[in-house]
Amino acid sequence: MKITREHIVGFSCIGLSIAVLCITPSFPEGQANVNITGPAFFPNVLAFAFIILGIIQLISASRSAKSSPVQADKSAAPPARGKRMLPAIEFIILLVAFIIAFEPLGFFVSTILFLFLLMLLLGLKWWKSLLYSLIYTAVIYLLFGVLFTIGLPAGILGFLGI
Repeated sequence: MKITREHIVGFSCIGLSIAVLCITPSFPEGQANVNITGPAFFPNVLAFAFIILGIIQLISASRSAKSSPVQADKSAAPPARGKRMLPAIEFIILLVAFIIAFEPLGFFVSTILFLFLLMLLLGLKWWKSLLYSLIYTAVIYLLFGVLFTIGLPAGILGFLGI
């Protein structure tokens, strides 16, 4: 069996997850009256999710490699290198802008704006981008701001007491 890029992605997910699971036991303990284990909880949840997704990726890659080998169309020219790099560069610029704007604009404004623009960059329609960014921001706020009681910057919405 030939190792493909999909196999490498699967193995990378599993390897990264194992590294995280080896590091997180050294994290400080959580509060005694909280049922969540503390700072290691979220990285561990993500690590287990990545292990499961890595295994799924490996199974999928093995099945697709066995079922039909992909033959490249020699007549189609590959896209120019600049065109392939443009979305990655746009994402990096968007991410840097989000990091810079996070404190002054606050969690809600910067996260909604970041997710909206990211989804537009990925090709979603504007109304879906807006809807999903509002939903995801609310879920992130409920998870981190309410459940984990992590203080998120209010920024320009500080007058609302959020």
